[in-house]
Amino acid sequence: MDGVCHDCRGEMPPAFPRKPHRGAASLVHRYYWREIYREVNHRFIERLLSQGVSLVGEGGYPVVSALSRQYRGEYEEIERSVVSDIRSSHVRDPKYDFTRPSDSEILTSFGVAVDDYPACYVTPTIGHVEVLPVGSKDLHSALSVEEFVAGRLREAGRQVMLCESRPIHALYGTLMWLWVQDPRDSHNRAAGFGGRDENSFGQGDLIWTVLPDDFGSPRHATRRASALRQHLDSLPRSTDELLWLFDYWTSHSQGLLQYLWAHREVDIVRGRRLIEILGPERVVEILGFLAGDYWGRYLGWPDLVSWLEIDGRVEGVEFVEVKSSSDKLSEDQRDWIAGNAEFLQLSFKIAKVHRAQQLVRP
Repeated sequence: MDGVCHDCRGEMPPAFPRKPHRGAASLVHRYYWREIYREVNHRFIERLLSQGVSLVGEGGYPVVSALSRQYRGEYEEIERSVVSDIRSSHVRDPKYDFTRPSDSEILTSFGVAVDDYPACYVTPTIGHVEVLPVGSKDLHSALSVEEFVAGRLREAGRQVMLCESRPIHALYGTLMWLWVQDPRDSHNRAAGFGGRDENSFGQGDLIWTVLPDDFGSPRHATRRASALRQHLDSLPRSTDELLWLFDYWTSHSQGLLQYLWAHREVDIVRGRRLIEILGPERVVEILGFLAGDYWGRYLGWPDLVSWLEIDGRVEGVEFVEVKSSSDKLSEDQRDWIAGNAEFLQLSFKIAKVHRAQQLVRP
């Protein structure tokens, strides 16, 4: 039955869920994004026509996209109604399969250890979860769960650095710019993007740099596989030499660092520190992993990196993802755990901060 769609065959079609993002993080938004877009615009156009609004602008070009911004309130009202209808329809007759492994199943499957940290939770929360050691009542010493776990690790004699994703981006942008922006790449194009902060460089309101048109995709890595191998092989395997190169290339890579939102001094300093913590071989492995599918792998990195310093040597490096009592793994974190298990095998664990007590703010 070639050419017959899954609906006509009575089959559940394959799902191509989008990544969750602000305003569209629910499973309905992620799986039914095509249906939502199609139905919202259909209803929006019908409403505009019923109100006598022309859908065509000067020159005979459609202006529905501009009208959706002009009538933003009505458009969002229709979108909420469509999402509600699709959610109800999914309960009655699901088009896509939402079932997925639980967090516990993911962690067990990939052999991820979970360390428990009992704490006193401060309520109500103000912006983010804050905790105290069990038995403490000093509200002024309340910490985020990440700071709390970092403190406990330091008490155990370990060194700790806040990590997450941006220091990784800084590492990638600085050490990979010569491959990414290789002037010999025929796919290079001028890329302009909005200023990142008050220190943005460039002319006018845009920052300009050079990027290949397939940057960050698996196609980019496949297309330039030979050059990628040569670049990774050329990187120094001595820590001192790689640190020198990182420092030398920091100014040359500013365009790419700005594009990746990895230009802040704190992130560059932490990216550099990762070279000292992980060593050149591990760093090169991470760079190759990211280059293979940058946009698919650049998020979800753990909150902390922890290590021991013994006689001036770094040993026992661990990446730690910190979770509060009610926290779940995000899709990006699930993807990172799977990617790490398959490609990098970095030592990784979960630090779960449990609600053992609760202290109410006066």
